[in-house]
Amino acid sequence: MNNSQPERAGRRSGELSSGVSRPSFVIRSSWPKLALVSFCLLVCLSPSHAIPFSQTEGRVKLPPQEDRVLRSVVELVAVGPANQDQNQECSATGFLINEDGYLITNWHVVEAAKGCLEKAPGAKILAKLAVTSSRTAQAVPCDVIALDIPNDLALLKAERPLLANPGGKPPYAMLDAHAVAVGTAVRVTGYPVFSWQPVTQAGRVTAVGRTRLEEIDYPLPAASDALVVDIHLRPGNSGSPVYRPGGGVIAVVDKRDPLRPAYSVAVAIHYAIELAERHGVRWHATE
Repeated sequence: MNNSQPERAGRRSGELSSGVSRPSFVIRSSWPKLALVSFCLLVCLSPSHAIPFSQTEGRVKLPPQEDRVLRSVVELVAVGPANQDQNQECSATGFLINEDGYLITNWHVVEAAKGCLEKAPGAKILAKLAVTSSRTAQAVPCDVIALDIPNDLALLKAERPLLANPGGKPPYAMLDAHAVAVGTAVRVTGYPVFSWQPVTQAGRVTAVGRTRLEEIDYPLPAASDALVVDIHLRPGNSGSPVYRPGGGVIAVVDKRDPLRPAYSVAVAIHYAIELAERHGVRWHATE
């Protein structure tokens, strides 16, 4: 598949408005910069739209070995020196798409990390898997391979495969590019701020349509395929996978609207597949 949107330079503004082209829903989102002590947070998102609220099913506690997507989710961290000799830290979420350490997250996650690392030449974003024992998770530096700014996606590669256990096999998520219907049950797994273990939440797709995910000065990007889920996500969930229970990833968390925190917008997974394929990166499809 070829992505009709080329990779290009752009910017995320302090106020981000997204309009949806089809009448089934309207997304209006605003993206305030959050500051907490010395932390620079890579924010997660949720939308506001004209759909009646549907109560989320809440958090789901799953042992990592029981869910393939959950095992693939990584915490992304960038730490660099800031003013007054204090560290500045950014954190967000990504997920592995093959055994070689390639992973997907948001473009705005990479942009925010640049701010945290600007005074640390050569420093890179670090990826960490969840661990099931008391030992410390190993953090692996990542290279930025490619960006898809209009669809707010980034392709990264860990310098070496990530392993949850010594001698184990590298985890990865299966991707599912099939059509998604309103009412589809989904889960979202990510690393909300201050969480050292992944948090899984469950809900349903409440709308499917198209919206502009990024404000770019020129040229104006086309609207992206996106969906809305009735899950309240927190800062740090940017780049989290949205997936069918027991199935594959169908979308990537993009943003939230602070006026309607019960909803989250996610960009369709086919853009991530296209980004990977343009750069010769393997991925695994659901059957």
